[in-house]
Amino acid sequence: MLSTSGVDLLSLDLTYFILFYCINFVVDKPEGVQLDANKAKVCRDDVVIFNCSAADGNPAVYTYQLYEDGNLVSNSSSGIWNRTMPSGGVFNYTCMVNNAIGTTESTSVSITVNGK
Repeated sequence: MLSTSGVDLLSLDLTYFILFYCINFVVDKPEGVQLDANKAKVCRDDVVIFNCSAADGNPAVYTYQLYEDGNLVSNSSSGIWNRTMPSGGVFNYTCMVNNAIGTTESTSVSITVNGK
């Protein structure tokens, strides 16, 4: 019930503030995360450029992580990596995009590295 006491009015003001904030300032973890590579097949010691991006997220993204076959290989604040491919084989890469609300993983990109 509403009353004229300062405590009840303060509580009501706080409730309206929270509702206004939630309605007008939607927060969410990164969405639409995509990992791209400039090449899918390379020779050993060639450089592959990876670009990880997120289409949406509030607050803004603040870290990107690149994984090779499930193992963390590098962190970035830009989402761009130049990676020298030191050995032959087929490698699956994903990226994780982080903001203050959560983390989202990209689909995987496969890179085939032929030996020289």
